[in-house]
Parts: sequence; C-alpha cells; structure tokens
Amino acid sequence: MLKKYAEIPGTGVTNKDLTAKRQAFIARCKGARLKVTPQRMIIYETLLQDGTHPSPERLYRSIRRRHPTISPATVYTTLETFERHGIIARLTPLHDTVRFDPMLEPHHHTVCVRCKKVSNLWSPEFSSLVIPKALKRENAVLGYSVYVNVLCAACRKSVRGRR
Repeated sequence: MLKKYAEIPGTGVTNKDLTAKRQAFIARCKGARLKVTPQRMIIYETLLQDGTHPSPERLYRSIRRRHPTISPATVYTTLETFERHGIIARLTPLHDTVRFDPMLEPHHHTVCVRCKKVSNLWSPEFSSLVIPKALKRENAVLGYSVYVNVLCAACRKSVRGRR
C-alpha cells in the first residue's frame, strides 16, 4: 500500500494527484458522455501510473497481468476513444508505434534516441518560448510541446561499457 501523498515511482504523480486525476477523468468522461466502466478506469489508471508513455501493446501486457480477461482490442479502442475525446494525448516522436500520455497539462518530453524512452520534462524555460510572429500570422497556434532528443542515462552507461 502506498503512503499518503507518496510519489508513485517514476511518474512524478503522488497519491493525492492520482485521486484528483481520477476525479478529473470521471468528469471528462461524463462531459464526453462516455460511461466510466471498470475497463476504462483500469486502462486510464495503468497509463497514468506507468510514467513511460507506453505503447498500446506494453500497456495491454501490464494490464493483463492483473486483469487476464481484458483483450488487446479493448485496450486499443479505449485509448483511441480517450484520445478522440481529449482525455489523453497521442505521442509519436521517433517511434514506429504510437505512444499515449495521460498528462494533459502543458509539458515537454525527453526522448532517448537509442531506446526510445519518453520522459516528462517540466521546464519553465521551454514553457516561456516565444512563438514567432510570422507563425502566428499564418497559423492558429494551438499549443506546443518541446521534444529534447537525448541519450538516456542507461543508454549512456551501456555505450560507455562497450569502450
């Protein structure tokens, strides 16, 4: 059992945050006229607690360990439904497969160019970027997200170990 307000490892999410995010999820589902089913809750909570921006396949494997009756089709269609209704965001940087992000608050990401690990990056420096005037004149800017390509610590270590 997690301690009150303890951080869920690797996610930056505390129990308190998780409770608030569950409530916000339920409200968004109701606002979109989606039923809040046990399967939808399991999929959303697993995605929220994962912290790695998992592919649908990885998310399915994680859920299946605790809920063996869930099908891959349920996971895929639920993720697509969540995205269509603005409950999660689709991420695809440097990947052959889609990734999903339950954090809808403005934030950025680091992406390891070797292992493809995606991590959240909360940076006021990136959040204060100035959108070029020409871009604003020619387009309706809806928002932005910065992807910083990195070689993560684990990959750096394995590269150093080969030398």
